[in-house]
Amino acid sequence: MSLVFATKKLLMFKSLEKKEVLFWGSILLLSTLKITIGDVSFYDTIDPSIDFFDGLKDWCRWAYHFFSTFILFAVIPGVIVKTVLKKSLKEIGVTLGDWKFGLSAFVVLCLVAAYPVYNSSFNEEHLQFYPLTTLATKTPLLFLLWSLTYLPHYIGWELFFRGYIGFESKSRYGIVAGIAIPTLLTTLMHIGKPSGELWGALVLGIIMGAITFRSRSILWILMFHWYLGILNSYFCGTV
Repeated sequence: MSLVFATKKLLMFKSLEKKEVLFWGSILLLSTLKITIGDVSFYDTIDPSIDFFDGLKDWCRWAYHFFSTFILFAVIPGVIVKTVLKKSLKEIGVTLGDWKFGLSAFVVLCLVAAYPVYNSSFNEEHLQFYPLTTLATKTPLLFLLWSLTYLPHYIGWELFFRGYIGFESKSRYGIVAGIAIPTLLTTLMHIGKPSGELWGALVLGIIMGAITFRSRSILWILMFHWYLGILNSYFCGTV
């Protein structure tokens, strides 16, 4: 009897170990693919064309960047969660969760973040990187289209870091790791961006991680992150 029990435990350990390797291996692989072939710098190597219409090439290269994020950070992890980890997307935060808390946190964050984002639009270092395309603020319609083009990036970003990595880390190692690991990774992914944004990724990463687990949902932070991107595009393109 004890031999049967020991055998079951050993098989269970091997199964968990394989999932652990897959989890961390997928993070390393997908992050590396995003940094290399999923970045605007890679797009520039495959499309060296001249910008015949002001801002159109920038729009195309960033659209490539955004949809690469969606494929690498949302679609593929979603498939892994469903087929390999045998979990529902709800278990990694794709749900309304505690919507009353989530909505309240979203509104407060939007109000608090508005001035720092506005103020950053006067910073020379910040303006060397933004706006990503000047075409976005040419007309209200173009701004709406740009905002929609931007959305897949944030869906991928939040599902991967706060959802896939965050909730999986929390279930495996505890809530501190669930917040700290995504925050560390997202901060590292911001290297090369303006210093204010780098520090913002660190501070907001902790706050957004805490709100994600408190609301049991990535959707409220996803909307807030998207809001930051849209607001930044508007201020840097118009102020």
